[in-house]
Amino acid sequence: MWAWPLLRFLGVCGFLLVMAGHGAVAAAQVGSVTRVQNQAQVGSESAAVGASVHMNDHLRTGANARLEVTFQDGTRLTLGENADVIVDRYVYNPAKSKGEMLLNASQGALRLATGKLKEMNNRDIKVATPYAALAVRGTEFWSGPIDGQYGALLLHGKVRVSNRAGAVNLVTPGQGTDIPIRSRR
Repeated sequence: MWAWPLLRFLGVCGFLLVMAGHGAVAAAQVGSVTRVQNQAQVGSESAAVGASVHMNDHLRTGANARLEVTFQDGTRLTLGENADVIVDRYVYNPAKSKGEMLLNASQGALRLATGKLKEMNNRDIKVATPYAALAVRGTEFWSGPIDGQYGALLLHGKVRVSNRAGAVNLVTPGQGTDIPIRSRR
């Protein structure tokens, strides 16, 4: 008679432990704040050097602000003023030579300089914006609003910029492309 309630209790405890373990994985740190200038946020907290960055964190900057995040592999993401980016996905597994990053940038300018993710055999690095998707190939680039358009400028490596209107491959440092802001991905 006492065995059934005990088994039920142990089952509930086991379920809670499994769910707590999944929460810990989901909240794993993927990087940290390495530079802050003026008003910036990570999630609902004010950004400070050394603050942890996790998957699904919302990164924001205010007027005249900058925020730099360095990910586990050394990839550096720098946000310009009034930027808004969500870390949708980040995987760095050197043992399996796998690296993934998906950033969703809804506004503002950003600069991305890939670290060891670019060395992974199985890598997928993308930045989604309202105007274009940028497929990154071991690179450093800038993207954001400029002169009433949305631009992408290659600093090193290769970037494929695409939307419904077509695609362009930036392969030479200094190459760039502009997308009219009225154009959407």
